[in-house]
Amino acid sequence: MKKIIYWLFMLPLFALLNGCDDTDTIIFDDELPQFEIKANAILLEVIMPKGSAADDEYYIVGDFNGGAEAAVGNLEWQLEKATGSESKWGIYLLPSTFKDGKTLADGFYFVSASKGEERSVKNEAVVHQLDVKVGTRTNVWVDRWEAYFNTEEEGHDGFVVYVADKSGWDNLYLYGWAGAGDVTPAWPGIAVKGTEVINGVTYKYFDMGKALDGYEGVNLIFNNNDGKQFDGPVVTLNRNFYFRITDKGFEEIDPEASYCIYVDDQSGWEDLALYISGAGDNNEDWPGLEPAGTKEINGVVYKYFETDVELMNQSLKLTFNNNKKEDDPGLVLSFVKNITFSRDFYFSITPEKCEEIDPATHGTSYSLYVEDNTGWNALALYGYGEAAIGSSWPGIQVSETKEINGTTYKCFHLTPACTNKNINLIFNDNGVGNQLKDYNLTIDRDYYLRISEEGCSEIKDCTVYVQDNSGWEALTLYGWGDAAIGDSWPGIQVTGTREINGVTYKYFDLSEHVGKYSNLIFNNNGGGQQIEDGGLYTALIGDIYFSITATSYEKLPKP
Repeated sequence: MKKIIYWLFMLPLFALLNGCDDTDTIIFDDELPQFEIKANAILLEVIMPKGSAADDEYYIVGDFNGGAEAAVGNLEWQLEKATGSESKWGIYLLPSTFKDGKTLADGFYFVSASKGEERSVKNEAVVHQLDVKVGTRTNVWVDRWEAYFNTEEEGHDGFVVYVADKSGWDNLYLYGWAGAGDVTPAWPGIAVKGTEVINGVTYKYFDMGKALDGYEGVNLIFNNNDGKQFDGPVVTLNRNFYFRITDKGFEEIDPEASYCIYVDDQSGWEDLALYISGAGDNNEDWPGLEPAGTKEINGVVYKYFETDVELMNQSLKLTFNNNKKEDDPGLVLSFVKNITFSRDFYFSITPEKCEEIDPATHGTSYSLYVEDNTGWNALALYGYGEAAIGSSWPGIQVSETKEINGTTYKCFHLTPACTNKNINLIFNDNGVGNQLKDYNLTIDRDYYLRISEEGCSEIKDCTVYVQDNSGWEALTLYGWGDAAIGDSWPGIQVTGTREINGVTYKYFDLSEHVGKYSNLIFNNNGGGQQIEDGGLYTALIGDIYFSITATSYEKLPKP
């Protein structure tokens, strides 16, 4: 799977669109349990980097087992490959065998017999620390092996920066600086040395020069030597780098990773397969690929298909089908989509259609409607818990303001990543210095909230007040829509009467329907007269005032 580092030009957009951070909402099949828990042992299930060989030997190393000299080559500390996963190994650890009172909390790492010690994506030493007990299972990730960083490309001068260039510039240069001086030649830096095709992708490349091997803190700037440029990453030149760039930003990519095709499958088909054509010798046999697994993204469970690297950047015809053979007597069902396979793709399939979707906005989302009585000049919302609202303090801004039944609400529209998550809300004055105490909600519907400097509370009441000039002997209220008012026609009876500012109102208590919408019909208790419901589609929140005659109604401002 490709790993996006970041898009510089997209950061403001992400901050705007992602009301919730979905970091914790993606569940990969590799994270699923593969080994049974043992009551007397600590179980570590280790997810290895792509390309880790099944026949390699992997060891856990730490102070608790005497370090690398004692652990590497010792079967007691060797990991076992899971039978149900291509990327997962496991090991059972008995605390009774730990040395000198040491535990996993004192630090440990993993070693590959053929590829060396575990390293971070930045080629840094890795130390895991866990405070876990026997009878538990814990997932641990390994990002890279040492060998990944220790090879220079044959035929190049030093390490290489490869660029999949989508900038549209006529020329491309790479400038590097560190401290107070140039690392590359003076501005605009290094010109493109040549091009190479790697796994079907054409890269422009820059040879950084053998003399720069190991140079730390190099700031890269991509430019066209004609007024256009953007800052790249700060790197240590101890490996080759691969980037995809536009005219505004970059992402670091994995040249060995292909893209995936994700499907929110609401087709109702018993099975789902993907037939890929238009790729020369890489065409699959009908009915094609079966899903590699499932991933949960923003509360939506997607089936996903993994593809060969050779398909990257090719024009493909995708045929989603119900996994029937062409000679199967059952009906073959399918949808066809044409794509250029230059990224991950997301589709939603229903019995009627297949459409491409944006995973950031696909799925059920809810809103918070806030009656703001704080008196602050600005209002922002931050949230933490099972999902985050806002990537940093003070959180997200008001999405819109809306007047409902005479009350102005400030609305925060949350992304699907928040749905069904338990979140602690912190309303604040946009970081100026005032904030309310945390207010905890499970975001499983729209909420109406009332805030003041004293705190936050949910609005749980709805009362319909009627100044009744109909002349009817009896008044009832029926409603249909999101909320059904009354089990059947003619609806519910008047709850009671109240005098407000010298006016007597009949009222209906609709608090059980707070936050829902209903088409209201005032009638004479089913006696044949009613006020038609056109225009009476109403949000049931707060106090709502009407004046009615036998044939008409008027919605009144709050007295």
